[in-house]
Amino acid sequence: MGAPLVSIVTPSFNQGAFLEETMRSVLDQDYPSLEYVVVDGGSTDGSAEIVRRYADRLAWWTSEPDRGQADALNKGFAHTRGDYVGWLCSDDTLLPGAVSRLVAALEADPSLVIAYGDAVYTDAASARKDVAFSGPWDPPRMVREAQVRNQQPASLYTRRGWEAAGPLDEDAWYYLDFQFTVRLAGAGGGVHVPEPLATYRIHAGGKSTGEPARKADDAVRCAERFMTGDLVPEELRPHAREGRAALWRIAAENYYAALELPRARRAYLRAARLAPRRVSPVVAAKSFLPKPVVRRLRARRVAHGH
Repeated sequence: MGAPLVSIVTPSFNQGAFLEETMRSVLDQDYPSLEYVVVDGGSTDGSAEIVRRYADRLAWWTSEPDRGQADALNKGFAHTRGDYVGWLCSDDTLLPGAVSRLVAALEADPSLVIAYGDAVYTDAASARKDVAFSGPWDPPRMVREAQVRNQQPASLYTRRGWEAAGPLDEDAWYYLDFQFTVRLAGAGGGVHVPEPLATYRIHAGGKSTGEPARKADDAVRCAERFMTGDLVPEELRPHAREGRAALWRIAAENYYAALELPRARRAYLRAARLAPRRVSPVVAAKSFLPKPVVRRLRARRVAHGH
């Protein structure tokens, strides 16, 4: 019997500076049974030409406008057949041997729905920085902290897990991965492979560092539309109130970063009502300062290299 088929999907939009490195990291894997799908959102930076150069090695690809990352991923997964599936954003990469290591971990235990490794942070020039360690599979903690325990680029899911937890929420922007992984936890277990298996790029155009107000809005949406309903697996719902508080606190921090101070204050107060111990009064008090004072404090921190 041959190796199980693995399907990897890459969503991309105007990431031509990084896309070829991402694609080569998948196509150069040593795993013998792999199909690769690339979904470009109608980029205007030459990305389609990059994808076209590798078209004969792809299971499917397209370049057309879409509704964002989740829409692109759902579209891509609809064209896959793999026993195991994963996605790799167009600014990240797989390290050599990653797919083989993750498949071996999943094959060793049929009860699993996810295997994941660690990642290495890289910058815009692909220089490697610190290791981003994943944590042990701990769904209650994931819900309470509103933070996934796995490094997403270094993750692989079973088809059974995808069918139980997918498709991705196309209205979500930042928390689509968190919502999917919480639902996934209701379908089976996970295992951490403790070694770097992917790179995670930190750059000015990435979600992790840009558009804090949009990230805050998505945290609020996740707190009130996802964490309050039956989308959270029943066994994890006792932790949802604390998770909602964590999301409101995250929203407050990001509204503060965007200098939307009234919204930051309201979010801190909402978090404190849900779980008082989740909010530091000293930190929350910063949002009550006048905006010019906040700007001066930031300028002072920058001047001192903080």
